[in-house]
Amino acid sequence: MALALHEAASRLVAGAAEGSLRVAILTAQGPVFSVGGDLLWFAAAPDPSRRIAETATLLHETLHILAQVPLPVVSVLHGTVAGGGIGIALGADIVLAGDDAKLRVAYTAAGLSPDCGVSWFLARRIGQTQALDLALTNRMADAEELRQWGLVSRVVAQKTLTDEAEEVVQALATGSAPAFAATKRLLRDAGEPSSAFKAQLNAEAASITDLLKGPDGREGLSAFLEKRAPLFTSTSVVQRSS
Repeated sequence: MALALHEAASRLVAGAAEGSLRVAILTAQGPVFSVGGDLLWFAAAPDPSRRIAETATLLHETLHILAQVPLPVVSVLHGTVAGGGIGIALGADIVLAGDDAKLRVAYTAAGLSPDCGVSWFLARRIGQTQALDLALTNRMADAEELRQWGLVSRVVAQKTLTDEAEEVVQALATGSAPAFAATKRLLRDAGEPSSAFKAQLNAEAASITDLLKGPDGREGLSAFLEKRAPLFTSTSVVQRSS
């Protein structure tokens, strides 16, 4: 998935430069938008920490492209949005959600820390108090909470979500591409410089890689594979210099 998303994002850049693309939409088939990374795939690697580092690098490059590409990006959420899927969803410029959408951060349940910009998006959009609650307890947040917090642009009935998304995309496709590009750049830059976002993505990649090398990360992965509750015993804390 990471490679496919990265390739798609690269095509967006080319299409925007050629003028052949005016808007991008991120959606998913099936009952959920995304449950995050495939822990089975990570565990199957000779070196799981290296695989997760490589995957995070690809996904983080993709997120940076989505933030910088000079055309509107729309994500359309339904069902569960968890783990790295949260970052992909919130990396869009406009986030539409069905009323069945629900969010669960999930990382710490596996002995890991967020990647895919999840720490960046949550802390800046809903504040540290709510972000820490979601990230540390892994409780499920429903669509109405996501709307109240400003994590999604709008919530609509699931049965009309596709129609709503089509209307938004059509409106953007017929608008002024230069005006959209300039407005996106101004609003993105008004928050934080892109260099700060990139630095946070790098910090996330380093953190999740270090944790997967440690005893709790390995235990979280083993517990998932064995379909049991993890038994975290580590008392040491990974310290990274700022």
